[in-house]
This record gives sequence, structure tokens and C-alpha cells, in this order.
Amino acid sequence: MQIASRVSAWDRVHSMDGFRAFVCGAGIAALAASASGQSEIFPNVHNQPIVIHIVDGRDGKPLAHTRLSLVGGYTKRDLHLQMWHEEALTDDQGRARMSSAMENLPILQIEVAKSHLCADSRSATVSVEQIRRDGVSMPNRCGTVTAEDTPGVFSVFVKARITKSNPALNSRQAASLNAARSN
Repeated sequence: MQIASRVSAWDRVHSMDGFRAFVCGAGIAALAASASGQSEIFPNVHNQPIVIHIVDGRDGKPLAHTRLSLVGGYTKRDLHLQMWHEEALTDDQGRARMSSAMENLPILQIEVAKSHLCADSRSATVSVEQIRRDGVSMPNRCGTVTAEDTPGVFSVFVKARITKSNPALNSRQAASLNAARSN
């Protein structure tokens, strides 16, 4: 009987060491993640809405009824695998609200359907915390239009698609559009 009680006491000491090692390891991991610049270690729930504003980079007019592809995640690998993906449509003022699920992920990537971004890349990747705190405006390589950074707003400049109803067509663009339609 004495041997059994010694073994169980021995097991209790080692199981406590395992728990201490786990707690110590979790603390070190959290410290390393915060030191590496990650603003959110664990998921947080935020109530502030985030708005995506899609603007024509040439004339500054909002693009209404534009389809957006939103991909969110915790790492760039999540974005690549499209772990969290949804689509949104802009309203008459060129604005789309993110869902609460996307608002609570730390990284966001946006692609605009049938349009090209006025930035250097095909998609815009940004920190959701930075949008929430400062507001973000993507670079505009299509023109001189700028947007003021407003907390909770992500402004994206795009090269608007040329359509018949687009009043921003110049005479040369209109002539080439009409020539393409007649062929």
C-alpha cells in the first residue's frame, strides 16, 4: 500500500510540472507575438463598424454597385488559402460595410471585380486594426484625387470600367467604345 501512495504522489508532482511548463510556454508565446508587432494575439470583438469606400481614381466619384471580394485572416497564409471569404456590393455612395466576422479578423484583403486598383498590386491588403484606429487610403496612381484618412474607413482608388452610362468618358474613349460596338 505504501508503494502505491508514493507512486501517486510522484505522478501528482510530475503532472503539476507539466501544467507549469504549459503555462510558462503560453506566456512566452504571447510575449513573443506581442514583441513581433502583432496588434492582436487572440480574437477580439469590436463594435465599431468598418466601411470600405470605393472611389474612381481619376475623377474622385464614388463607384456605386461595385462588387468586392473580401478575404480575411490571421496570417498571409490564411489570405492565400482564402480561409474567410465573402463578397460585398457598394451602395449608391460607393460604400460597403464589412460583416462583423470580417471586422474581427486582423488582416483584410480586397479585390474589386472588373476594375483595376490604382495601387501597384491587384489586391489591397491592410491591417483591420489600422483601419479602425486611423483609417487607411490606398495609393492613387490613376490621378491626383486623394481621400482623407478617417477612423473606420478604408478608401480604395480604382480605375473605373468604361461603360455606356459612365459620364466620365472623354471623346477619344467614347469613339473607341463606339468603334468596338460597331464591329
